[in-house]
Amino acid sequence: MGFMESVKGLAEKVGNSFEKGAKSVSEGSKKIAEKSKVKREIASLEKEIKDAYCEIGKRFVELNPEPGEEYAENIDTIRNSSERLEKFRQLLASLEDKPHCAGCGAALGKNQKFCDKCGAKVERPEAPIIEGFNDNKPEEPAAAEAEAMPADAAEKVCPKCGDPVDDDEIYCEKCGEKVQD
Repeated sequence: MGFMESVKGLAEKVGNSFEKGAKSVSEGSKKIAEKSKVKREIASLEKEIKDAYCEIGKRFVELNPEPGEEYAENIDTIRNSSERLEKFRQLLASLEDKPHCAGCGAALGKNQKFCDKCGAKVERPEAPIIEGFNDNKPEEPAAAEAEAMPADAAEKVCPKCGDPVDDDEIYCEKCGEKVQD
């Protein structure tokens, strides 16, 4: 057997090994993908079942305000957790850096008192005190932290309060005065 035949034989063996390896990797990848698909379907079905049980329980509680001693602990947990959840939602709303106008939905600045798009008074929810979470009252921010705009940055000012007004503002964000038609 000559050198060339040896090289060809070796190349054929390497090629066969590579082909077997590629098939093995491909089959392994297909199996992993299939397992992943099956796991997603299982999780989806488990969620459907859990949601159905939750809906049954919710309807039961709504239809039976006093369902009995065997459910009392669960009902108390639901009611207490619901109240706590609402307080956390209120706390989150009070902490939002980008509040929105309740009247028109426009984004509001941190210190705005009136919406500069519709003129509505900005109502900022007060942070509720949640037992075991924020019992210690947070320090009030210093008044000096108020956003200050350089005098040369604003070309116009509110005719009522003199606060700088941006060109796109229709109402003054400080006093609510209409600044443009």
